[in-house]
Order: sequence, then structure tokens, then C-alpha cells
Amino acid sequence: MLRINKRAEYGIIALKHLLNQPEGKVSRAKEIAQVYNIPNEIMAKILQQLVRHGMVYSTQGANGGYTLAKDGNQISLSDIIETLEGPLGIVECTAGEECNCIQLPYCNISAPFSVIQKQFKLFLSGVSLADLNSDLEIQKVV
Repeated sequence: MLRINKRAEYGIIALKHLLNQPEGKVSRAKEIAQVYNIPNEIMAKILQQLVRHGMVYSTQGANGGYTLAKDGNQISLSDIIETLEGPLGIVECTAGEECNCIQLPYCNISAPFSVIQKQFKLFLSGVSLADLNSDLEIQKVV
């Protein structure tokens, strides 16, 4: 089964949570973790990674927390997934890394899956965080 990992799923949940906060409101990792039943330590690490990649701002101090660093329309699903999981790849040889597959000399799926990979990434790049707030927007992309 092709699926994103829990880190990316939790990251999308956290980003959507931040997107839906009133302007200027900061959210703590612990708050987000509790609302969505996610382990606090994992949420804190995910948010730190999103800060390092410029998707989230972190404010220190007693009133500190996290806010979005970009407009929700500027953050795509492919950006989020690749930030938290690494390069997208349907099969190993399409993930943008060197393929060390023992079948490589005999592989008959590398070329067609490269085309599928490009279309898959293009699709995910066309779905923004803001689109996740509206079923109509998602349908438009599809």
C-alpha cells in the first residue's frame, strides 16, 4: 500500500491546525498534540523540523508557540511530505536517490514509473494546505 508515514500525517495535521487559528494566535506543541492525540515529543520534533524548513515560525518564552510562516496557499502537500519524509518516490529508483536495486540491470518498470512519479509529484504540488480546508478546492485540483 502506498501511503505517507505518520510524521508527514502529523505534520499536515499540525499545519492545518495552525492555518485555522485566528491571526496572531500562537499554538504550543503540547496543545496541538493533545487536541489530535499525538505524542507530544513527536509533535515537538515535527514542528521544529517545519521551523527549520521555513513553514512555521517559533516564538520563545512564556507566551511562545508556533504560527504559520507562509500563507496556506504557498505550502503544498509535496513540500510538507518531502520536508518530513524526504524525496517522494513510488519505487526506489524514482525517489531522486541513486538506485542500488539488484534488479536494476533487468528492470522493466523504471521508465514508466518515472513518468508516474512526475505526475504524482505534480499532483501533490498542486494541492495546497489551504486546499485541505475546502472539498471544492480539492475537487478542482483532481
